[in-house]
Amino acid sequence: MSSPSARHFARTAYEAFLADLRREPSAAECEQWATDHAGDPDEPRALVDAGWSIARSGGDIEQALELFLRAAGFGGESGRDAQVGIAEQLYALRRDQEADEVQRALRAELDDQPGGLGAVRIFDDMTEMLSDAGQDQLALEWCQAGLDRAAEAGDDPEAEELRRGLLISRCYLREKLGIELDKEDLAAYAEADSSVAELTAMMRERLGPLRPDSDVDASHGDGAFDAIVLRWTREDFRAVLSRWPESRARYGDDYETYAGRIQREARVYEESGATRVRLVTGSLTDYEAYAKAQQRDPAAPSTRRDYGEWCTTARPNRVRLWPPERNGACWCDSGRKYKKCCGAPARN
Repeated sequence: MSSPSARHFARTAYEAFLADLRREPSAAECEQWATDHAGDPDEPRALVDAGWSIARSGGDIEQALELFLRAAGFGGESGRDAQVGIAEQLYALRRDQEADEVQRALRAELDDQPGGLGAVRIFDDMTEMLSDAGQDQLALEWCQAGLDRAAEAGDDPEAEELRRGLLISRCYLREKLGIELDKEDLAAYAEADSSVAELTAMMRERLGPLRPDSDVDASHGDGAFDAIVLRWTREDFRAVLSRWPESRARYGDDYETYAGRIQREARVYEESGATRVRLVTGSLTDYEAYAKAQQRDPAAPSTRRDYGEWCTTARPNRVRLWPPERNGACWCDSGRKYKKCCGAPARN
């Protein structure tokens, strides 16, 4: 049951459903809600959410495409969101000609519509999707058009945030295409660097030194140091909480909360002077075998920290440098771009 405040702020039946879950819904749950509430104004939104849930988790592309096609038939804002998903799945299936037709039709539809925040979001999403699909020139065209729409949206704070993101996307795209950066591009880079510095100072103040129960190994003297951050996979997370219930206080109740805490710790150590931050993906089976072989208590935080360090040499395929490339896959296995997932400003 949701809290009274959650129900108070939920404006629709679907939003109340999401508030009651208190976690990210599965694709099956979203699709079932759409089936159970056929005719509800949010039916296409639930179908779109189901499609993205499958696409982001690396699931069945054809299944995601079918859900997006169902949602697109409703038209409106959710229908346009669905068209972004349709184009992405078609590119993934190497049906480029069909995908090009979808993106051209969507662009024509948007050009015939009055400006607004919803339209700017679509331009932003299409820029990201086309960049992921390797369609950099098209992505740049959508990006520039999105910037023009954002300028028409006036002083809306959300539109301004989207504009900043589009400016940074334009920098990366122009750089990738070998186009010389202009003053606006360079200003966007400078603003991004300034935001990171402010965020770093805030987190240093709020988080303080390394906690003794953290899964971070930061070995250093008075100078530079390496940080090793251990994280459990999505598949193992529930089993870890079940095996060691006391870890819930450190990890949180769901994977999204846990991922946010891992992201925060990794960022703090990088910005506190770590020479590098290595993110180690732990396997519960492998960890328990390690603890048994070393005759260590698997519930002890020190065992987890030592296991993370051991993995850097014994399991190098599970180690990656943090953070990922801005346009690369997120470290949390969501299937989304880092900049749209754990690296998004709203999650930091």
